[in-house]
Amino acid sequence: MFKRTKVTDGTATGQGPDAENWDGKEVGFRKKSKVPGVMITQYIEKLPEGKSHPDFTRKPIALTIQEGKFAFFKAIVTGDPKPTVVWSRNNGDVSDPARYQSKYDPNSNEHTFEMPHVKPDQADTYKCFAKNEYGQAMVTVVLNVIEVGFKMTKAPQQQAEVANCNFKKVLKRRSKVVPKAEEPEKKEGEIDPKFWELLMSADKKDYERICAEFGVTDFRWMLKKLNEMKREREEEQAEFVKNLSDLKPIHINADGTASFELEFDLLDPSSSIYLYKDGEMIPYTKELGDKMKHCLRKVGRKYIFSMRDLMPEDAGFYQLDVEDVNMFSTDFKMVDFLVKIQEVKAMEREDAVFECVISAPLSKLMWFGKNMPLEQGDKYDIEVSEDKLIHRLVVKDCMVVDKGIYAACAGIKSCNAWLVVEADKGAPKGKKSARKTTRAGGSGTDLQKVAQEQQQKLDKEREERKEKIKAAREAAAEAAAAEEPEKTADSGAGKDKGAAVEVERIDKTSVAATTTVAGDSGSGHSAGKASGGAKQDGSHADAGGGHSAGKASGGARKDGSIADAGGGHSAGKASGGAKQDGSHADAGGGHSAGKASGGAKQDGSPADAGGGHSAGKASGGAKQDGSHADAGGGHSAGKASGGAKQDGSHADAGGGHSAGKASGGAKQDGSHADAGGGHSAGKASGGAKQDGSHADAGGHSAGKASGGAKQDGSHADAGGEPGITSGLSDILATRGQPAELTVKMNTDCDGAWFKDGEPLKSGGGISITKDANIHKLTIHSCRDTDSGLLRFVSGDLSTEGRITVGDVPEFDEDDLHKFSKPVIVRVGQNAAFKMPFQPQESLTVSWFKDGTELKDGGGVKIVREPNHSRLLLRDCLRSDTGEIKIQLKNPFGAVEATSQLIVLDRPGPPEGPVETVETTSSVIEIKWNPPKDDGGSAVTNYIIERQERGHSLWTKLGDVSAEKTSFRDRNVTHGKKYSYRIYAENPQGLSDSLETADSIMAGIMILSGPPGKPKVVSTSKTCINLTWTPPEDDKGVPIIGYQVEKRKKDTNQWLALNAINEPIEDVNYAVKDVTEGAEYEFRVSAINESGAGDASPPSAMACAKNPNMRPCFKDPEDFLVVRAGNSVRVKISYEAEPPPHITWLKDDEPIAPWINVINTEGMSQLVIPSSKRSDSAIYTIKAKNSVGEAFFDVEVRVTDEPKCPGPVELEQTVYGKVAVSWVPSPDQELDDRLYYVVSQHDSNTRMWKTVADRLFANTYTAHNILPGIEYHFRVYAKNDMGLSDPSQSPTWGANSNRVPISSNGVSSMEISFERPPSILVPLKVHTPPKGYQLYMTCAVRGCPTPNVSWYLNNTCINSDKNYYITNSCGVCSMYILRVRENDGGEYRVVAVNSLGKAECSTKLTVRD
Repeated sequence: MFKRTKVTDGTATGQGPDAENWDGKEVGFRKKSKVPGVMITQYIEKLPEGKSHPDFTRKPIALTIQEGKFAFFKAIVTGDPKPTVVWSRNNGDVSDPARYQSKYDPNSNEHTFEMPHVKPDQADTYKCFAKNEYGQAMVTVVLNVIEVGFKMTKAPQQQAEVANCNFKKVLKRRSKVVPKAEEPEKKEGEIDPKFWELLMSADKKDYERICAEFGVTDFRWMLKKLNEMKREREEEQAEFVKNLSDLKPIHINADGTASFELEFDLLDPSSSIYLYKDGEMIPYTKELGDKMKHCLRKVGRKYIFSMRDLMPEDAGFYQLDVEDVNMFSTDFKMVDFLVKIQEVKAMEREDAVFECVISAPLSKLMWFGKNMPLEQGDKYDIEVSEDKLIHRLVVKDCMVVDKGIYAACAGIKSCNAWLVVEADKGAPKGKKSARKTTRAGGSGTDLQKVAQEQQQKLDKEREERKEKIKAAREAAAEAAAAEEPEKTADSGAGKDKGAAVEVERIDKTSVAATTTVAGDSGSGHSAGKASGGAKQDGSHADAGGGHSAGKASGGARKDGSIADAGGGHSAGKASGGAKQDGSHADAGGGHSAGKASGGAKQDGSPADAGGGHSAGKASGGAKQDGSHADAGGGHSAGKASGGAKQDGSHADAGGGHSAGKASGGAKQDGSHADAGGGHSAGKASGGAKQDGSHADAGGHSAGKASGGAKQDGSHADAGGEPGITSGLSDILATRGQPAELTVKMNTDCDGAWFKDGEPLKSGGGISITKDANIHKLTIHSCRDTDSGLLRFVSGDLSTEGRITVGDVPEFDEDDLHKFSKPVIVRVGQNAAFKMPFQPQESLTVSWFKDGTELKDGGGVKIVREPNHSRLLLRDCLRSDTGEIKIQLKNPFGAVEATSQLIVLDRPGPPEGPVETVETTSSVIEIKWNPPKDDGGSAVTNYIIERQERGHSLWTKLGDVSAEKTSFRDRNVTHGKKYSYRIYAENPQGLSDSLETADSIMAGIMILSGPPGKPKVVSTSKTCINLTWTPPEDDKGVPIIGYQVEKRKKDTNQWLALNAINEPIEDVNYAVKDVTEGAEYEFRVSAINESGAGDASPPSAMACAKNPNMRPCFKDPEDFLVVRAGNSVRVKISYEAEPPPHITWLKDDEPIAPWINVINTEGMSQLVIPSSKRSDSAIYTIKAKNSVGEAFFDVEVRVTDEPKCPGPVELEQTVYGKVAVSWVPSPDQELDDRLYYVVSQHDSNTRMWKTVADRLFANTYTAHNILPGIEYHFRVYAKNDMGLSDPSQSPTWGANSNRVPISSNGVSSMEISFERPPSILVPLKVHTPPKGYQLYMTCAVRGCPTPNVSWYLNNTCINSDKNYYITNSCGVCSMYILRVRENDGGEYRVVAVNSLGKAECSTKLTVRD
């Protein structure tokens, strides 16, 4: 067995950076990195300013990759000065450039370590070192390589590699579960290793299911072995992880993926994690976005394994290992649907049921409704049968909005079906219909039968597995029994058969009485296993002596010296040596916790095995003389097998108070051979003799006894000697009731009874009787003092069992009487039940309704308190009426109390159909049956309503008592038809109605005569208009309408165009249900109260087509304006029959090829994709057919917004008038619809007004031009697209003709406006928070305009882009978008011109 090597230092020899020159003595201070898993060593205590030791900002990530792929690690390091990065590996070098390449990207600052075409021998722990003169940073990363086609159980190959000292390959990971392709041929009855792996990861509640699946029935043996395996597994797991918890088996998620999860902490973060499926390693990724099928994510302490794109082959046995230790195992099974859910059609307010049967038991299916997961609640009931094969979804109180697709999912298998909800037409308008108590749907097959067949199939497979295991055990027992006599015979003849071997079994220990040669082995403090050596002299032979924790078998000698095995405080196993003389041979002596088997002797000296206080097992030695051979003496808790003798001496096995197992020794004379003497609680098998003497097995033992073998022809089985054929077992007895314990022997012999070690005698309520070989102990009335451990002893045989006295739960009589009273509620109300009881341990409380156990959830609420339990049923329905039962159960029995739940509701509808008892011209009598469900209250009366045919109004006729279920309607008219509906009424309200299926006529049927022959008035392709005359003879019954029928030419079927209950009241009708071009004939029938009469003669054949018609255009537009560049669409609708030929012309010429014409039925469209001014024209459409032709002209004008006119000139011709003239717009020649608009503005009104519009000339004369007022004019060009930009005129008016005035020699003083800068408004103090915006302003004056500069702490910031500076008419502003810490300080504004300088300042304080 190979152990995992622990590397105590950070770097192995020859692996680190500069391994040749670095002596490893450069040790400094450990520093903590912000990145987990990085180890930093700082060489000096205090770093110089601005310098730093290396560190990782991104460390490499562990990688599991398939052989032959491209593997790489990436890292980013920091440090000043810049660190040097070196890569290494634990087991090997990385100097081969063909296999390892180190790269550095200066742009991203990434160091990359690449391994192209990675191979399995490159799987290792790699290290990355970053080093500079101030320190070193180191991080480790694991690379796992999966071999292509590699299986985890290549045992033969590994053994060969061990022989060749190739330890690297031996240490590769492997699973303990063998892949199916490599499974060795399984022996019949052998238990699959998956059984134990599943048990160690499962909850205790799942043990029974797993045992049943694998056919294991011996639960006590299973639990014992499982506990041993768990202890070993936990010790292995403790080497790598801690706090292993929350193991959740694999399950299917709502998104279609499968996952299992567990929580643990890795002791070493670099430990490798492996995933297996059926023993084969599977690759996985740690990134969710990766395209690999398997993914292992870590969230805190939780590890989640998920698998997507599920397929049937994904079913299997999954395991998660850390290094070579298994942490979790789970089995992923696929089930199939034997019966799928079917479509359900339900009425509104009715329950809908979906049912299915699956192939294997499953506690829960995933149900979906309209792509949403469904859960148990007020709207949905999810039910599972006891065998977990039948699954049912109940959609309660269906509404129209509930219709859609519902699905059941079991893993990757699913089935779906529609739910169709039909509206309740009988519900009152504007009101919600009443809740129905019926259920719709189901599978339509016998689900119980299908489930029983599947269950029988599963049970049969399970029983076959059990039989195989049982047969294998019986075969093993027979083989062991056959070998035992041979060994005994060989030892009796004195032949040497090799070393003594102890064969461990769950329920037996066989004796090996042989002559062996032993020596020393395993002495001292060894942790392994040791087998004693062989000696031929009188020296001492120790095996496993000292404080050894392993196993030791004692040596054998031929002289009289002592051979010890497992002596001292050993925790292992020891088997005593064998001697051929009379000396003593000890096995397992002292305080040993292991197993010891006594030595064998050929003389009369004693041979002890397991003496002292040993907790192990001991087998007695074998003797060939009459001396004593003890096995397992003292207070040993192990197993002991008695020695074998060839003389008449005594051979004891398992003496003292040993709790182990003992098998009696074998003798060749008539002496006594005891096995398992003392108060041992183990098992004992009797010794074998060669004469007719007695061989006892199991003194006070509670185990089993098997007879020994003889060599002289006498009886060799246990039947000839006293033995217990039917022993005691643990029983439960009810206080005050009798109890009887029976022991059956194979012979008639005496025995004694003991209770807790004290002998029992008849009397005091106890009777002890014996009838031949049957011993009985009867307790007439059990009391608490009768509880205890009872033992029956007969000679050296004993059996024991424990009796426990207790009470069956019981109810108080008053509480029981109160609970038995019925609980009566109305529909929609809650029903509550409460039952007190006495507090007891191990008490189980269950509630039942009509024999079905109720579970907490949905509309059921169950509350359990120490002294009572309550049941609450919410929103009760009428169907909830039934028996409610509470059951109290403990190990001694169960008690039940029943009550009744009565839910009151409206009665059900009367039972139909409605029978017509009598119908005459004046009376109609009807009859019905009472409702099946009276709603919990007796029906008081029935209400009858009537509707006359052809009317929508229902009229109440009256009511009758509940005893009478018939009604006579005397207010009827001969020949008319009536419908009736009946309601049942009780104190809770009215029921739903029972309605007659067909109308009932009063008297006999009188039909009208035929109307006149229909005439075709007009035809079109979509409609044929008819008219006819009323019938000449209406038989005295008024006609209420007509029915029209049609027949297509060349067919014999007449089709009604209207129903009889929808008569045509007029004698005209437009038939629109026709096919264009088809020919039809029509006939008409008159309808009266009795129905439709005789049909009229058929009309003449009429063809559904339009009449011939000259083309004509419908509401066309004759003018269209389009902006140049846009598409032109001219749509013209027309009518014509037959369809006309359409032609388009442009200015009476054929249109250009790039102009598209689209013709559809009744419309033609001309399309110019991208229009130009040249496309302006008159377009003509011409429609012509056989009847005639038609023309229509459309003027299309393509234009654009006009360009503005040229310069405007003003000239005054006469006083008060000004001539305004302008240069024409360039578009004037291109657009004959262009004109001009003139606007005028004066200084008096200061408003623009239009003075001229639609001017086609280039001049305009303005009137009323007054002196002293300024005038301005604007000229616009305008066309169909709108106005152009204006052309502005020069100013006309007040100062335009001013004459300069001379000063007549008078000199004027010149005035200077120049002045130095001055601050009108200074800067203010600001204290903005960090990250806020800031405005800072001041006002400056000066002439000439001064130059303004901004300073921060005497540094000019005019060119700094962090500050936005403006100067508008002397208002100087500075804006900071987000204030920073370094924006604080003194701000100064300096204004300078040629005459001087001015400045102001302020302080800015930045707040946090």
